[in-house]
Amino acid sequence: MMLFMTMGLAVMCLLKSAAGNQACSQLPLPSCFYGSLTQPYYPPNAVCNDYMIPVDIEYTNVALNATRWSDDYGLNNFLDVFTSRPGVDNSPPVGPSSPSTQTATVNIAATFCTPKNKTGKAKTVILATHGIGPARAHWNAPVQPDQYNFVQYAIGQGYSVFFYDRLGTGASDKVSGFENSIFKAISVLQSISKLVRNGLYTGRLGKPNKIAVIGFSFGSYTTHGAIATDPSIADAVILTGIGFNLTGINVNGLFRSFVPRVASLQNSALYGDRDPGYLTWVDKYTQIWNYFKYPNYDPVIADYAEAAKQPYAITEFLSLLSGPTDASAFKGPVLAITGEYDYIFCDGYCPGLLEEPGRTYYRNAKYVPYIHPGASHQLFLHYNATGAFQVITNFLSDNGL
Repeated sequence: MMLFMTMGLAVMCLLKSAAGNQACSQLPLPSCFYGSLTQPYYPPNAVCNDYMIPVDIEYTNVALNATRWSDDYGLNNFLDVFTSRPGVDNSPPVGPSSPSTQTATVNIAATFCTPKNKTGKAKTVILATHGIGPARAHWNAPVQPDQYNFVQYAIGQGYSVFFYDRLGTGASDKVSGFENSIFKAISVLQSISKLVRNGLYTGRLGKPNKIAVIGFSFGSYTTHGAIATDPSIADAVILTGIGFNLTGINVNGLFRSFVPRVASLQNSALYGDRDPGYLTWVDKYTQIWNYFKYPNYDPVIADYAEAAKQPYAITEFLSLLSGPTDASAFKGPVLAITGEYDYIFCDGYCPGLLEEPGRTYYRNAKYVPYIHPGASHQLFLHYNATGAFQVITNFLSDNGL
């Protein structure tokens, strides 16, 4: 009975019209990515269903440990104090909140795509968690999809893909940006993986044989934390735009290069449903600085990325490195793939930083580090994106998925 009720709460949407898809693929307007459960593009080689899924979560409760601001003046004051040299103010920016452990039910927007022409690999579901910046369209780019759409590529290789808007982004529920965190994100992923494992929200595919979890950036840290605390949720792990070596993570520098502003004050029409704890960068050049490597990208694609950007919660940013690290209980294959010039997790140059401590964290797994040439953090939107897609699907195939 409970299973029937849960399925009944899901909203399955029909595919958007070809004309609507074409408009968003040619004109990457922000309106293509907000206020709708449906996607701006669906791969022609796939059968896709959209769902709004009630997800039960249990998480460590944290919140901003500072005065909450209402405008950019207050935000700038916080950043001024937080990014000062060590010893000026030792107060942790994020701290425990009461109650220490909390439960909730949140609604998560998701899309499931499976090949029209199925092979044995269709029963392997790639479960994808996006990062800070894009929503679930990160995996399903509507602009030049033959070159930049991971879902379409994976479908072409025979795999099914489940991808969703993280809590606070896209069409999923919004919670306070002063309280959203890596711990909520981890619990959402773990719960969704169990639903998918049981054949819920997978259309006519039913129960998958295997699940491979894939993340990007914050989504990779979410994926890592989910596997570290519950290795049963997946049979393989793919971490894109990742870096564990703190030598390459310049937190103060990233706050400065992101040039944060209160998102709802930047664009109230798009971001007015979020409180002042949600931030965004000021323009496309700020995103290019952190996510792209000149001249290895198309400016049109950078424009798309800026149109598709989502606000991020201040406590997501601040709790990123606070999640669990030891994933030694996981014994399956792990791929860590990062751009050669990743600015966010390698401070601009990744060679020498990807082996450790990742290999130690996954010491009982088959850990495969790979540096993707010429790309920065947003490796799926550089000219050689399909090369990264091929590395990922070859990794799955080589490991029996």
